[in-house]
Amino acid sequence: MIAQLEIDLGAIRRNVAALSALVAPARYAGVIKSNAYGHGLLPVARALAGDVAAFCVYGFEEALALRESGIATPVLVLGPVAARDLDLAIERNIAIALWDEGSFVRDATSAARARGRRLRVHAKIDTGVTRLGLDANRAAGTIASYLANEGIEVAGTFTHLAAAEELESTYTLAQLKRFEGALAPLAELLLERRVIRHAAASAAAMLYPRLRLDLVRAGIATYGIWPSPQTLQAVRGTDAAGNAAPGAIDLEAALAWTSELVVVRDVEMGRSVGYGCTFHTARPSRIGVVPIGYAEGVPRAFSSGGFMLVAGRRAPVVGRICMNMCFIDVTDVPQAHAGSRVTLIGRDGDEAIDANAFAEAAGTIGYEIVARLPVDIPRSYRDDAANYAEPASAARSWVRTHEV
Repeated sequence: MIAQLEIDLGAIRRNVAALSALVAPARYAGVIKSNAYGHGLLPVARALAGDVAAFCVYGFEEALALRESGIATPVLVLGPVAARDLDLAIERNIAIALWDEGSFVRDATSAARARGRRLRVHAKIDTGVTRLGLDANRAAGTIASYLANEGIEVAGTFTHLAAAEELESTYTLAQLKRFEGALAPLAELLLERRVIRHAAASAAAMLYPRLRLDLVRAGIATYGIWPSPQTLQAVRGTDAAGNAAPGAIDLEAALAWTSELVVVRDVEMGRSVGYGCTFHTARPSRIGVVPIGYAEGVPRAFSSGGFMLVAGRRAPVVGRICMNMCFIDVTDVPQAHAGSRVTLIGRDGDEAIDANAFAEAAGTIGYEIVARLPVDIPRSYRDDAANYAEPASAARSWVRTHEV
C-alpha cells in the first residue's frame, strides 16, 4: 500500500444534517467541486442526493458526471462554461452561473431556441472579491435583461464573500449591503419569479444568520473541516464552566489518510537525511521511510516541520519531502517497523491529526490539503454498516472522459 484514503459517508451526512438544522429555513446546497474536496465526487453525491437542495460544482464536466451517473438533484456550475456546452447544459438540466452582458448571452439564447427549452441560470454579482460577477452598480439592468430573455430562466442570484471566515464583520456586512442594494430595483419582480438569493458559504452560514438568505452553499464544513480557527471558536465555543455554548454544533471529520513504513533504518548521530542535506540527526536515530511525497499530495513545505502518527505516537517529519517519499523520525516509537501504519490525517490511539493541523505545519489551509489529494489514491468508503471501495480507475474515469 502506498497510500489509502478512507471516507466516512455517514459522518458527511451527519454534518449536513447538523448544518441544515442550523441554517433553516434556508436550504442547503452541498459544494462538491474539486472531487468533493478530495473526498470523491460521485460517492459523496450519491450519499447526499436525498439530503440537499442542490449540488454546486466548479467545472461543467463535474456536473455532467453527476448526470451521467443518474443523479437528478439540481446542479449549479459556479465556474466558466464554454459556449459549446450550453446545448448539453439545457438538455441535462444543469444550471450555470451567468455574469455575461454580451456574446455568451446570445449563444445561450440561440442554444435555448434550438432546444425549445430555457437555460437555467444563477446571476452572479461581484460585491468585493473582484473575481467573477456583474458589477454591482450595473447588475440590476443586466439581470432585468436576463429576466426578459425568453431563452433564460433566472433561478437564482448570488454573490461570493471575501472575508466571512473572520469574526470582524465590517467587510462581510458591507458586501451584503452591496448585494441587497444591487437587487433592490428588482425586488418585486424577483419575488414574483421566485428567484432565490444566496451568498453564504460554510463560515458565513455558521457565523452570520443574516447572510443565510434562501440558500447556503456549504463546502468545507460538509466534510467536517472547520473553515477557520475563528469559526471553530465561535461556533463550538464554551462557557465559563467549560460547557458547550448554546446553539453550538460539532463537525465530524470524514477523511482519514494513511500510508505505511516501507523501511526503518538505524542511523548514527550526525547523519544527513534526504535531499539537500538540510537535516542531520542529533542522536543515534531510527528513520522511517514513507512511500509518498509531493506527487501524492504531501506538501513540500511540510519538510522538517510536520509530524505523522505511528503506533499512536507522534513522529516528526525530517528532511525534505521528495517527489514520492518522505522521512519520519521513529526513534521514540520503538515498535515501529516496516509495514507499520502511518497516519497523516486521522486518529491513531489517543492522538489525532486533522486537516487543518496538517495544513498549519505546511503554512497553508485545510482546503488546499484535501482538494489536492490525487484522484488516483485509492479511496474506500464507510457508510455506517456498509463498506465498499471505489477503484482508482473508476475515480479517474470521469476526469479523463470529460477533460475540457
